[in-house]
Amino acid sequence: MIAELQRIADRLGAALDRPVAIDDMQLRQYVYTYHPSGNDPAREQAILRRHAGPDILRWTAVHRAQERRGAFLLPANPAIGMTCPRWGAVARAGGKAVAYIWVQVDDPELSEQRRRRIEAAAESVAEVFQRQRHIDELRSLSERESLIRLLSDDAEARVRAVERIADADIFRHEWPAAVAVFLPVSGTGAGLGEAERSSLSAALESVRMALPSRQTLSLVRQNHGLLVMARPDDGAVPRHTLDQRFAETAREKIELALPADGSFIVWAGVGCAYPQLTELVSSYREALRGAQVAASLGSMARTVHHTGLGVYSRIAQLVNDQPEEVVLHPGIRLLIDRESTGAPLAETLEVFLDNAGDVARSAQRLHLHRASLYGRLRRIEEITGLDLGNGNDRLVAHLELKLARLMRLRTPYGTDTTGTGISALGDA
Repeated sequence: MIAELQRIADRLGAALDRPVAIDDMQLRQYVYTYHPSGNDPAREQAILRRHAGPDILRWTAVHRAQERRGAFLLPANPAIGMTCPRWGAVARAGGKAVAYIWVQVDDPELSEQRRRRIEAAAESVAEVFQRQRHIDELRSLSERESLIRLLSDDAEARVRAVERIADADIFRHEWPAAVAVFLPVSGTGAGLGEAERSSLSAALESVRMALPSRQTLSLVRQNHGLLVMARPDDGAVPRHTLDQRFAETAREKIELALPADGSFIVWAGVGCAYPQLTELVSSYREALRGAQVAASLGSMARTVHHTGLGVYSRIAQLVNDQPEEVVLHPGIRLLIDRESTGAPLAETLEVFLDNAGDVARSAQRLHLHRASLYGRLRRIEEITGLDLGNGNDRLVAHLELKLARLMRLRTPYGTDTTGTGISALGDA
């Protein structure tokens, strides 16, 4: 695209015998032409910095340049280094302003012939952008289809997807790759609408700009987005550390891109890096599981790596793969049922077990006197039939309480996550 824009600028510059530049709508420079008459200070700075200064941007806004139709005059302003006026035109593709053409002149008068040349050049620029948009749409569609196949359960489809990606040269398939999943969860239980998915897609595209081309792929699914990251193994910093750091940065950007009312919290999971792209589906499953666990528990960091899930990875896999086999201990189920009526016995037991049976720490966490905590623990033993002095019974109780959170039978600590548990989340 840049080469085509340069040719348009060169032709216009030669026809008018004046310096020409083509900028985006924020006055970031695409291309410019050389002219022996030289440049005014504003143009020199724009060429050196590859963008115009804020004073020039404000000057164009004062003259409502973006709204203009046809060729128009942007007056000189020596106070901001623009000692020469500009003739400009806005290129529009699909009705949207996409670029400016600027011609630096000495005489603000413009003949009809020169006006037509500038306007014709703007139309040519618009055609370039329109073609590029079609190319980008086709590339995006191809990338999406390839990534969907790459994450499927069909091994043959994954092999074909890798071949397609290699042929199109859209991704560094020879490097180890990992997946990060971003799961927006609404406190009201609302799912992602079309507007939220569009914002999520735009945020992922913005995040991808932070890495070199061909090192990322992205996809938005029904209730989450994902990012594929390829990196060479340099050994200086552990791979999982780099991926988790980048995923946290991306998670923050995505959360900011979603509705400003703060109704969505974004949870992120990061899978392990795999050397073969056909194995990427494993990283995706790990990342999705991590995001789901983090959202369901609410007590972890908002970005978690698969290697940091510990026993939750196994528990979550059980809930996902064999939900019909998951039947809670009847005594623990009684505690959970009473929790909905305001009796905090399930929470008391979980805090006690989370603190490895340390009564002092548990009482402090629950804001209870030790005697009150002992009373609750005795009541828990009576209801459940479990002996909290027995290691096996403690293990059963602890696992059952965590399963209940992952199955949405209990909410995360201090949050309302209706509809966010693992059993409610599919690959979509």
